[in-house]
Parts: sequence; C-alpha cells; structure tokens
Amino acid sequence: MREVSWTNRKDGQVLHGVLVTPSDFKSGQPYPTIVEAHPGNTAWLSGWQGSWSQWAQLLASNGYVVFLPNPRGVTGQGWEFSEYIHTWGGAAFDDTMDGVDYLIEQRIADPNRLGIGGFSNGGYMATWAITHTNRFKAAVPFAAPMDFPVIWGATDLGRLYEVTFGDTPLRARQLYEARSPFYFVQNCRTPTLVLHGQNDPYVPLAQAYEFYHALKALGVETEMVVYPREGHGIGERAHQIDFQRRVLAWFDKHLK
Repeated sequence: MREVSWTNRKDGQVLHGVLVTPSDFKSGQPYPTIVEAHPGNTAWLSGWQGSWSQWAQLLASNGYVVFLPNPRGVTGQGWEFSEYIHTWGGAAFDDTMDGVDYLIEQRIADPNRLGIGGFSNGGYMATWAITHTNRFKAAVPFAAPMDFPVIWGATDLGRLYEVTFGDTPLRARQLYEARSPFYFVQNCRTPTLVLHGQNDPYVPLAQAYEFYHALKALGVETEMVVYPREGHGIGERAHQIDFQRRVLAWFDKHLK
C-alpha cells in the first residue's frame, strides 16, 4: 500500500490517493486494476482496507491493483475542495479518470482490464463512470443514487438536493437529470452487478431496479442482488460475506 499523486489535466489541480497492490507486485508489469470510489465525502487514508465496504485488501490479495482516489469532493483538503461533493460527477470524474491514466502511463494499470465500484457516493461514481465512458470492463455499484428527481420525492433528503441543485425538480428538473446516471444509461456497455439493501432509507430500492431494468432492456450484461433487512449498508455477517464474494466473482469473471 502506498500513496499516489497526479494532476488534473484540465486545470492542473494536484490530487492524491491510495494504491493497494498484490503481495507479489512487480513494477512495470500492468495489472488488472479496480477503482474503488469513496463513500460519502470521506477521503481514503493509508491503512487496512478490509471491511465489508472496503474491498482493497480482498481484491489485492486476489491479484488486483486497487486504486482509491481522493478527487474533488472529499474532506481533508479545505472546504472549497470538499464542496465539490455537491457537483455530482463533474470535476471528480475527471480527477478520477486522470488518476487512472496516470497509473496506465506508469505501467501499473492494464488499460484493457479496468473495473470500478463503490458504496453510496462511490456507487454513484461507478454508475456515472460507466454511463460516460466504456473504458471499464466491469462495475459493481452498491446503494447508488442514480435518479435524483425520484430520490427528492421518495426520501427525507429532499431539502439537501434542493440546496445542491438550487431548487426543487418541479422547477429545475433539467439540473437534477443532468447529474443523474439513469438519464445517460443508454451509453452504458459495461457488465454491471447491481447490489442494494432492501430497506435503504436514503437511496430507495427502486433506484437499483430502475438501473437494472434499463441495462436489461439495453442488452447489457447485468445481475442484481437485494439484501433483505439491510438498509444503507450491510449489517448481517452472512450478507457481508456473500457481498464480498459476489464482488470478487464479478471482477474475476470480467477482468481475468
């Protein structure tokens, strides 16, 4: 595990992240690489990444390089940097993809074996990525917000989104849709494993069904797993084990 730094090619912003590599990692030999996008606005730190929602140690021990980028929107680099969390996609996506390109240039990441996934905001970034580029060969979003007009009306987070987008979707629907991966799903070609908790109060289960059914209608390879009794996270031990096994199996199927 080590820290990595790169720059955004558009504006020169310096970015930082964490790289977790297999124990037998050899420099100059490109590896299948998985981007794990950060949940919420919490930056990735160097340290053990082995909880149910932190896949880096699991994936690295199975031959993957795991890239944990800290694009604009995370805490720890000043309030202006963290405020980008409200832009949804945007600069954070560019920051992340520039980090991927840096790893490819360093002959760390194999450009033909890239995957992406994440939890909550990380799931959002995964779905945003696969609806805006076809560079990823596999994706695993969990508890991913994908359709903001629907979330506004179906949860108690409506006021948060009104602040983010400047108004309700009744008067600013285009702004909500412009940052919702669902409205770009026709661009997706990436095999996608959709995971969700049955009782998620922040990202309703309907969000996952909506994206899954769209992928099926488009002929994109996809599977969906709903975890009973779970909310915006996975609490039951059996579910946590099943969750990680499915994540690994999906990436193994498409990246190896």
